[in-house]
Amino acid sequence: MDILVTITEYKHHLKTIGYAPATIDSYRKNLDQFQRFLAQSHITDLKKVTHQTIIDYQQAVMAQPVAMETKALKIRPVKRLFEHLVATHRLLINPCDGIIETNRRHRKIGPVLTVEEVKLVMEQPNLSLKTGIRDRAVMEVLYATAIRLDELLNLEIYHADLKDKVLYIRKGKGKKQRVVPLGKTAAAWLKEYLEKIRPYHAKKQPRQRRLFLNHSGRAMTAASVRAALCKYRSQAGITKPVSPHVFRRSCATHLLQQGADIRYIQKLLGHRSLKTTQGYTKVMPVEVKQTHNRTHPGKDL
Repeated sequence: MDILVTITEYKHHLKTIGYAPATIDSYRKNLDQFQRFLAQSHITDLKKVTHQTIIDYQQAVMAQPVAMETKALKIRPVKRLFEHLVATHRLLINPCDGIIETNRRHRKIGPVLTVEEVKLVMEQPNLSLKTGIRDRAVMEVLYATAIRLDELLNLEIYHADLKDKVLYIRKGKGKKQRVVPLGKTAAAWLKEYLEKIRPYHAKKQPRQRRLFLNHSGRAMTAASVRAALCKYRSQAGITKPVSPHVFRRSCATHLLQQGADIRYIQKLLGHRSLKTTQGYTKVMPVEVKQTHNRTHPGKDL
């Protein structure tokens, strides 16, 4: 089973089943690294890969001076590749059986903004500029809905229902669709953008259906969204990273802190598994303790 051909076919399979472009690119890079390891081991046929081969590769990855989660991301595509080959009956035995990506108990929690920090970042765009109003609308939507960056970029104008204050996510992760609430504030900013800013930008590209456009009338890119958030973070004097995913995590965390049911948050985030959503609760113990100390009737006894 030719390694290069099989890995190339697997990449096409990932695209077919709806993996995000960024995930596919990550898988590509890490599978290419695995392929180079096999070449150094003089293995040219995936049928020749044994459990010991995978253990040796894992040890090589673990020796790299990178974070544990990064090491997991290097091993995960290899495991998924062999799971796919077994599922499609191209292999009888999975050489990755028993291989653990990383100890998830030691996984670091990603950064979360406080409510005050979110407000501070939101206040940074220059609202006398068309791009400032657009960027404010982008941030309000990210924070209100907790949608992923790819989901934001794939939004089209008819996906926004300002009357009911919801967004229709048609191209979610794994091709799953869902409806997410906008809330009054995000809906108001999105309305201003749609009525006052987007028509002006759309004149240059009248057939463009994407919701958020740049000044040339083309759809905003992932790089342009990240660059804008980085600029506003710097202007706000915030040292934490500020990215679309940080907005997503912050939204979920703040909902938990306000007592929202975790199953509601699971649906909002579009998670298949509740365990994935429960990862957001890792930031809660300190918050719960502080709230308990402040509000419990027996605190002064």
